[in-house]
Amino acid sequence: MINSVLLEAFNEVFKSLGSRKKSANWYRVSGDLYCIVGVQESHWDESCYVNVGFTPAANVKAGWLPESKCLVRFRADAITSISREDLDLLSGEAAKASGEDDLRVGLLEKIANPTARAVDPIENMQDLKSLLRAGVSDQVFIHREIRGELLEEG
Repeated sequence: MINSVLLEAFNEVFKSLGSRKKSANWYRVSGDLYCIVGVQESHWDESCYVNVGFTPAANVKAGWLPESKCLVRFRADAITSISREDLDLLSGEAAKASGEDDLRVGLLEKIANPTARAVDPIENMQDLKSLLRAGVSDQVFIHREIRGELLEEG
């Protein structure tokens, strides 16, 4: 249940922001950057993960690139506006403990909307650099190809 309710919540939020949907992923090109947000089921239990990826728009062929191929990647866990308690909503236990309507509202308010607020304004490397400094923890993969540009001071 968590996965279907989470997909509905993310679809509501990201479609309204102009993202396109492919499977359990929402993606768009905005300015110079491609952004993708995807829901991934856990292999171990009934929980889900929310993955975020950015890459220069020039790297994207045919309008689509999976998150695993992006040059900057992180999970919603790394977004500082999402608390550890909020992340509990992504567990299978949360689905069992609350009704579908309550779960949907919680996922919208505590996971989907904060993720959208973090990634939607990002249109260029400077915006991404600001997000990585102020809105995301250190749990980020940054490919060596752009690491210097994103980590330089200034």
